[in-house]
Amino acid sequence: MDIDVPHSLGVAEAKRCIDAGLSKSQHHMPGGGTVDATWTTDARLGMKITAMGQTMPVQILVEDAMVRGTVSVPMVLKMMSGPILEFVKTRAQKMLPKPA
Repeated sequence: MDIDVPHSLGVAEAKRCIDAGLSKSQHHMPGGGTVDATWTTDARLGMKITAMGQTMPVQILVEDAMVRGTVSVPMVLKMMSGPILEFVKTRAQKMLPKPA
């Protein structure tokens, strides 16, 4: 599942906002899930979201005016893919101010 979140921050500031928001995101995970994240390049963030005993890999690409993400939902959670995608997108939008 793919998400795109527009912003007007540039890569460096968007990364700073994402880093600041990651710790807050964990507190909003249903069922006490966890978020593990590592920057694999200057503009790529690899994440593992664990919730309900399942792990979902997430890849984030930060561009000058867009953050693009791919969430891999395990088969056992496919019926929840809509709410999962909405959760990830909403958290990303809260981390990044809306574009001007």
